[in-house]
Amino acid sequence: MELIETRTALSLIFILAVALFLLRRYVQNPFKATLTKASQGDAEAQYKMGQFFYTGKYTQKDVKQAFNWFSTAAHNGHIRSQVALAGLYNAGVGCEQNFKHCFKWYERAAQTGDYEARINLAVCYLKGIGTQQDEQKGFEIMKKAADEKSPLAQTLLGDLYEKGTGVTQDKNLAMKYYILAAKQGEPFAKKRIEAWQQQKNPQL
Repeated sequence: MELIETRTALSLIFILAVALFLLRRYVQNPFKATLTKASQGDAEAQYKMGQFFYTGKYTQKDVKQAFNWFSTAAHNGHIRSQVALAGLYNAGVGCEQNFKHCFKWYERAAQTGDYEARINLAVCYLKGIGTQQDEQKGFEIMKKAADEKSPLAQTLLGDLYEKGTGVTQDKNLAMKYYILAAKQGEPFAKKRIEAWQQQKNPQL
């Protein structure tokens, strides 16, 4: 009797699992609706199509299709697509690697105030990616993003102060920005603070 009840319970669980799968795949699948909007020129929908193809969610993964959709949305002024497109050009994913195009799109998105774009633009100047290397300018862009409370920018700015990259080395200011970032939960900043504390108190 118990064996029969167990088999019945397992059968019900299997049926529910299949039903849930079908519900998600066919009823809750937003691919077709998003494609329709994207084809009509909706930049947000075009960005989502890029995400779908890049991640393989709701459709087969296709980085070239992802690149095409991100590119279309980016040219339509969609900021997140501009950042995504820059990243694809930087990595050569779905397209030929092109650092100048990478820099161009980070720069365009950064002009809107997007933190991620500004941080990456700063890195482009610091490393000379797609543009002439200019560590001072890279530092200035990073500092502006950090002073507007981006925790990642604060962490990276702390690193620039610690190493003296693009600015006079100042470990006190480095710690200041590490602390600001750590208060916002940035993990690398927390690690740098812990490392400094261990250097000062090796017995800990």
